Amino acid sequence: MKLTAIDLDGTLLDHSGKIPEKNQEALHAFDQQGGIVVLATGRSILSVKKVFAQLSMNGYVLASNGAYIAQVKQGETTSVLKRFDIPIKTINQAFQLAEEVGVTIVASRETQDDRITFETAPVEVDSPYYAQFHLKDSSTKTLLKQVNDGTISYFKLAFNDTDVDKLATLRQKFDTAGIRSVYTDVHWLEVMADGVNKGTSLSFLADYLHIDPEEVVAFGDQENDIEMLKVSGVGVAMDNALEPVKAIAQQITTSNEEAGVAEVLEEYL
Repeated sequence: MKLTAIDLDGTLLDHSGKIPEKNQEALHAFDQQGGIVVLATGRSILSVKKVFAQLSMNGYVLASNGAYIAQVKQGETTSVLKRFDIPIKTINQAFQLAEEVGVTIVASRETQDDRITFETAPVEVDSPYYAQFHLKDSSTKTLLKQVNDGTISYFKLAFNDTDVDKLATLRQKFDTAGIRSVYTDVHWLEVMADGVNKGTSLSFLADYLHIDPEEVVAFGDQENDIEMLKVSGVGVAMDNALEPVKAIAQQITTSNEEAGVAEVLEEYL
């Protein structure tokens, strides 16, 4: 295998958001033998750069579910290969629907993540996923004014609530409005530009690097990983993955708590 594409939360990282030592060792060995490491995640580019810095290695990033494709060296972005901004109309619709349901919005751009809450206090989930955002609180009116006049743009909208029924209601509203959304966790529903996902972005990167998809091994655990596993030569689901993810995977490894990524990568060293 020439390239490995790896999801972070629930896959490479353990429940506390750390990289198990065995995973680190396997990634370094894969890198040293000439393999290309790609971190493919719903997390923002700011967060993924920190993970690469912790690993002390270089590679590529499919951040924000593939909406931001970049090369990272020494913990910094050296080149942005592709980014997919969400259309202004979609942002306006999504903000309006989230406000109707009362679900927190986290809108990602390159330099920060803008948060809008509709409760007395921000609705937070105690998880490493929430901690990765570089948050600045704002209002719908303020942000939409900037979006509509072209001052800012977003490549991912994340919707967070501890009430899964509210998220399900929001997803139904998105479906009715023709807005595609994907779950990255039970408490997170996310929207990118139409047609953007980890699978399409991984295909783009493999083509850019002149690597046959059959020479790619990908790892994931959530709904947003399905397309990526499908386009890879070997799609690997974690033991802790959702059943739909396991159903399309060619291989199932041990859980993220047991360094399941390393267990498979070692087969290719």
